[in-house]
Amino acid sequence: MVGSGWDDAQLPRLRRVGVVGTGLIGASIGLALSAQGVEVLLRDADEAQVAIAAKMGAGQPWAAGERVEHAVVATPLPTIPAEVRALARAGLADTVSDAGSVKVRPLVEGVQLGCDLSTWCPAHPIAGRERHGAVSARADLFAERVWAVCPVPHTGAAALHATVALALACGATPVRTTPQRHDEAMATVSHVPQLVASALAGVLVGLAPGEVPLAGQGFRDTTRLADSDAELWAGIVEGNRGPIARRVRDLGSRLTALADVLDAAGADDVTTAVTRLMRDGHAGRALLPRKAGATARSWGWVGVVLDDRPGQLAAIVGLISRWDVNIEDVGPFEHSLDAPAGIVELAVDPAVADSLVDRLTATGWTAYRRS
Repeated sequence: MVGSGWDDAQLPRLRRVGVVGTGLIGASIGLALSAQGVEVLLRDADEAQVAIAAKMGAGQPWAAGERVEHAVVATPLPTIPAEVRALARAGLADTVSDAGSVKVRPLVEGVQLGCDLSTWCPAHPIAGRERHGAVSARADLFAERVWAVCPVPHTGAAALHATVALALACGATPVRTTPQRHDEAMATVSHVPQLVASALAGVLVGLAPGEVPLAGQGFRDTTRLADSDAELWAGIVEGNRGPIARRVRDLGSRLTALADVLDAAGADDVTTAVTRLMRDGHAGRALLPRKAGATARSWGWVGVVLDDRPGQLAAIVGLISRWDVNIEDVGPFEHSLDAPAGIVELAVDPAVADSLVDRLTATGWTAYRRS
């Protein structure tokens, strides 16, 4: 994905926005916009969801014939093209975007339905929860999250700019990409992880009841996504079947190769295979950007032991700043309640990480370079 700066002068100030679909995403968009003083109109095939969203403060029911400047379609994936066409034919919105987690399939179907692509900017707020429905909506769901903006050549400037303005008003970071690149990336970072989590959690069914409590926090963390809505995800996977199939086969081949080594190879080969797999995982994790929309790159992580007393974190940050070393990110503070000290890890330019450890050690701090 490629990020892009946005000229604020080109972006409209949204005053009235329509939200079609008041599930988790739609209701959360309504809450975020309402908190910014935007008038939000809500519509859903399930009137009970509209009532819940309205009661929570996400907006008001969308009466027949009311027009909005921009509408966002946050309905299940298979219904998005028809909803976009309905809005255009009724003349209810100047421009439209959507919140679907697949982009190519709805666009193809939209063309087949005769949707006006000039007023539709495909988009995808990359945020969510395992729980669904308006009752699970949160105004801060999109805060500091990426909002993929995926215009096609026919997308008009007004639709693009309104979609970017919508993302910013919800507290997200808009990142521009193409529908094709979006779907390939989401297969890797979202769709396959969901399937893997569900498959892994499913193996618990084969355990004896007394064995299930042996599952520790690692298993719970790894399978957290397995609580997601099955019907919703069935539509997503069907809509992006090609890229997902390629990623599943690739992942399967990696695991099958490991299984072959475990079945027949010697101890040294097993150690080599597992070490390679783990190191590939370390390299991949290191590429994940800590800031929304940031370009992925590897940082040098420096750990520092801090005494459990006021001012320690401020002191270390101030000292490093005086050395003209930029701290790109701060990791979680590791601290046991029974320990007199804790550890904070700081991300810096890899070229200065080793020298920073040396300088900190020379000034009395206990520091190390994380491998």
